[in-house]
Amino acid sequence: MSEFEIKVDPVTGTSPPRVEDLVKKALKEALEKRKLGKATPLSTGILEELVEAIGVPAISPIPFITKVVLLDSQKFLSDVIGTKLGSVVDDFPVTIYHKYDWDERILPFIPVVDDSYILDKDLSANILRAWELNEKILCYGPTGAGKSSLIEQLCARTSRPFIRINCTGDMDSSMIFGQLTAKEGSTIWVDGCATEAVKYGAVFAWDEWDVTPPEISMGLQWLLEDNGKLMLKEMPGTTKDKQIIPHEHFRLVAIGNTQGQGDDTGAHSGTNVQNSATLDRFGTAIYVDYLQPTVEVKMILNKWKHVISTKAAQELVKLANLIRTGYKAGQFSLTVSPRSLLNICKKLSFNCSLKTAFELVYLNKLSDTQRKVASELFRKVYGTNET
Repeated sequence: MSEFEIKVDPVTGTSPPRVEDLVKKALKEALEKRKLGKATPLSTGILEELVEAIGVPAISPIPFITKVVLLDSQKFLSDVIGTKLGSVVDDFPVTIYHKYDWDERILPFIPVVDDSYILDKDLSANILRAWELNEKILCYGPTGAGKSSLIEQLCARTSRPFIRINCTGDMDSSMIFGQLTAKEGSTIWVDGCATEAVKYGAVFAWDEWDVTPPEISMGLQWLLEDNGKLMLKEMPGTTKDKQIIPHEHFRLVAIGNTQGQGDDTGAHSGTNVQNSATLDRFGTAIYVDYLQPTVEVKMILNKWKHVISTKAAQELVKLANLIRTGYKAGQFSLTVSPRSLLNICKKLSFNCSLKTAFELVYLNKLSDTQRKVASELFRKVYGTNET
């Protein structure tokens, strides 16, 4: 029998009703019920009754987006970063603070907004969302990609205090946790930068976290946990005195060139392989690459449009990306950061030629061999007559 052949009931001798007939009948009955009940015929209940009548499992109604009501202390993400988002679903409330929200000891750490800085909407959304969820953040990427600047400017736009420390392999734990200090004939405890951030609710930017000595990193393990605390082992007092409960606004961002798995390129010497338990404590991990060329050009023009033309800015970014590609390939020991490009423009504003500015900002920091390669890239972009 063909799969398209209609089967006949052997008892009644009749064919079963067609699906189309069942649908029509069920729909008619459902509408009649609705009329008797004086309900709106277009409600989702009809669909449920219809599929139930014809034996099809009910499908959940399509969810709809409810209107988000902002609190007085909130703005939408799109307003904070000044960029339209692709969908309403991507937008969410972001807390904006005021000076009276902070202890006067932490007020000076609120950064100033740099209007020329262009925020990447995806990176900004991921970081601000993590802050709203009170998650610890791991932010990593190549040297000069602007990781620290991104965090600082997001703090500026939300009026959060920003405390940053650049870690080294030989640093002392007192810089982070604090130490006993002699003052006026007595000994007092002076908080470290992390302790201040924890107490007063700042964003603690743990910069170059992947070169931090392991004994210091492990001292922050408890703090990295949800509802964790900071233990000041060296501070005098009882165990209760040594436990610091984080301020409700405290946030932590670990910033580095690697994600804690070590470096096999040789470009970031001194980085350590971090404990897997430490990595697991970060609720959000973000890779920050160099800015998109169009974004970087726009950032340069925002700050130095009276000095450099659009075409010249595009060529400068092109040169920078050629060098960055060489840096990733191991041809250069130093990359060109957005900061370097802004420094070149600064020199141009003071009657310095582009070639001389490039030499002073970048070229003279390289070895002889690398300098020759970088000079050749400069000639490819600008030609031999550029002055």
